[in-house]
Amino acid sequence: MRTSKEELLFQAMEHAVAGRAVEARRALRSLESRLDVDVVPEDLGYHLFAMAVAHRLEGSGARNPYLNPRVEEGGRQIDLFRSLMTHMPLASTADVLANAVLEELLGNRGEATLVDVGIGQGRQAGRLLRLLSKRGVLPRRLTLVGVDPSGASLEQAEAAVAKVAREVGGAVRFMGVEAPVEEVTEATWSKLRELPGPRVVNAAFAMHHVAEEPGHAGAARDAVLRHLRALEPVGLVLSEPNTDHFGASPLVRFQHAWRHFTHVFQLLDTLGVPSDERAAIKRFFGREVEDVVGTVDEAARCERHEMAATWMARLRRAGFVPLEWLERLRPEGVHPALTLRREPGLVGLSWREEMLVAVLAVRPDIARA
Repeated sequence: MRTSKEELLFQAMEHAVAGRAVEARRALRSLESRLDVDVVPEDLGYHLFAMAVAHRLEGSGARNPYLNPRVEEGGRQIDLFRSLMTHMPLASTADVLANAVLEELLGNRGEATLVDVGIGQGRQAGRLLRLLSKRGVLPRRLTLVGVDPSGASLEQAEAAVAKVAREVGGAVRFMGVEAPVEEVTEATWSKLRELPGPRVVNAAFAMHHVAEEPGHAGAARDAVLRHLRALEPVGLVLSEPNTDHFGASPLVRFQHAWRHFTHVFQLLDTLGVPSDERAAIKRFFGREVEDVVGTVDEAARCERHEMAATWMARLRRAGFVPLEWLERLRPEGVHPALTLRREPGLVGLSWREEMLVAVLAVRPDIARA
């Protein structure tokens, strides 16, 4: 049963979608009068969703929070992500699981290539290099391809990777591709296919940002997965939130977002994180809520999350099959607040039996080669 605050929030969204702006704003004012975000931890979540509904009423266009700095509202999204990685076990545990798979795929190679889609500032890649070095399985020569729409992030990634490579004594060549992955040119894909193998692909919380053409929902990400399959990688690792903010209608998408982010916020509130850091992390997710809930123009949205099962179906269509040994991995560093749900080619990170994040690992289907 919904609480009175939930009723008001859902009423506001229903009015907003139906074009009843006056009624929506009235419900939002009534909701805000019941909130005390400085005292009641759950009230910040209500406030962030209320702001997203208000954003929808304004008809404001979406803006990619990673490419549009908003320092006045608490910091850049890419910088807030550092706080999330420090305190929030979903992202850090997904990182641990993904790197454990990448270690198996890259370890003890004489030469190899890692294509990192959405590399950001290169922090996961740096942790991977340290892990490979610690285990004594660092490839003798590694080509690291960072694909990212932000040139500034690529510069930081190259510097960070070079620093770690010097620390561990690794021979790492960095190649930056400044573009959203769906806009990488055929000429660049051709160059990537010529890089020394074995090739491995990693995409951590990046594929749901792929932009889609109106009326062609899913076509762009399917095309990206086919391009990645054409690289003939020995394996591909995909980390994504497990929720549907892509194909659902606005009201259903709102319900999915409320369920997903409420679980995320409740998990965060159990971890003993300092209140200022906890608020910053919630505001990080609040910017995603604003995009999912508050954006009227579907083509302008950035956070198009999909369920893990949907991603696996896309991967299969692109010519991949589950990596058989993923279910046997027992990596160190899994946060005790989480439980792992294991399925073929997938490890789900769950809290209170709700799978919030999935790490998928696949290989090319040889039968379809």
